[in-house]
Amino acid sequence: MRIGLITGEYPPMQGGVGAFTQELAKALADLGHTIHVITGRQAGKEEGGRMKDEGESIHHSSFIIHHSIRRWRWPAVATIASLSQRYELDVVNIQYQAAAYDMRSPAINLLPWRLRGLVKTVVTFHDLRVPYLFPKVGRWRQAAVTFMARQAHGVIVTNSEDYQNLVARLHPSTIRQIPIGSNVRASAPDSAAVAAARARLGLTPDHFLLGYFGFLNESKGADTLLRALAQLDKRVHLVFIGGRLGSSDPDNNQAFLAHLDTLIGELGLGERVHWTGFVSDEEVSAYLRAADLMAMPYRDGVSLRRGTLMAVLAHGRPLLTTHPTTPTPELVHGQNVWFAPVDDMAELTDAVRYLAAVPPVRAQLGYGARQVADLFTWDKIAAQTAAFFQALVDVDQVEE
Repeated sequence: MRIGLITGEYPPMQGGVGAFTQELAKALADLGHTIHVITGRQAGKEEGGRMKDEGESIHHSSFIIHHSIRRWRWPAVATIASLSQRYELDVVNIQYQAAAYDMRSPAINLLPWRLRGLVKTVVTFHDLRVPYLFPKVGRWRQAAVTFMARQAHGVIVTNSEDYQNLVARLHPSTIRQIPIGSNVRASAPDSAAVAAARARLGLTPDHFLLGYFGFLNESKGADTLLRALAQLDKRVHLVFIGGRLGSSDPDNNQAFLAHLDTLIGELGLGERVHWTGFVSDEEVSAYLRAADLMAMPYRDGVSLRRGTLMAVLAHGRPLLTTHPTTPTPELVHGQNVWFAPVDDMAELTDAVRYLAAVPPVRAQLGYGARQVADLFTWDKIAAQTAAFFQALVDVDQVEE
């Protein structure tokens, strides 16, 4: 098949949707499909600051990236339609997360409607957040998301909560739940690399290191984790692994980051909280393995839509997180993850104390994480995705 992947962010931009699209493109290409990634010019910014020329394409060994979109407004829709015809695409797959498209225009939400009669369209909802659009539009924000889903030939969701949300509005045959994979390529750093990562943080073998991986925003509960840290023995430290803010929705997340910085000062945690900044996948792997326990207390509950969760599982790390809001049978308390209640600082603190004191339990969680991560490898994800696309292409559907 000839497949177009539409994404509002793409490396070197920092963000989970961009990382997802890159990995999916590689995996689909490995299956023999022809892949065209259509993204914005910002994603084509080269080292040194030069922006790719509008429409300039980059030919990788396995797929093509088109840096064709100046802004995600109405002209972008026409550009995508033109590229779909020029390259005779069989399927256009929109990687949808409102923040990645600036949240100010419904243009991307109308793309499946615009492409009707030209190409099959599939929307992958990385979450169901509505676009901001402009003030005082109220219910029209939700209507933009619903219209997009209904106009597409197919919809992919990454978790059971979003599936249940959409199945009430769409025919179940048009929806597939396909998980995401790790947004970091897992490597196995040797003991020297792990020791060096701890040394860079100024830690000794007597310190117990908590790890938190991912960009910071209000939904991820880092403030609750800081309050728990303040209740723990001073030998317990915390490292925030990776960049502080992603490329999408920086304004809202910057306010939360400022809140965290203030909280660290108020709680007297300045010497016990560490930041790696944005680092390579190899360095992420080293820091993940340097942590004695990963602690990621998502305020909206753990979910399979989190690429950071998948990275922790892929690295076989013991993880303390929050109960999912909907049944997630892949994650089993005490077997491959340890659950604590959402926004419960006391329970989170007690859980850290317990897990720090019982290394065999942490070892079991790490082993279980490695086993369950095998469900979420990119080859399996690409195979499920391609099968869904092919089924839609094979349907002799009368276009409206």
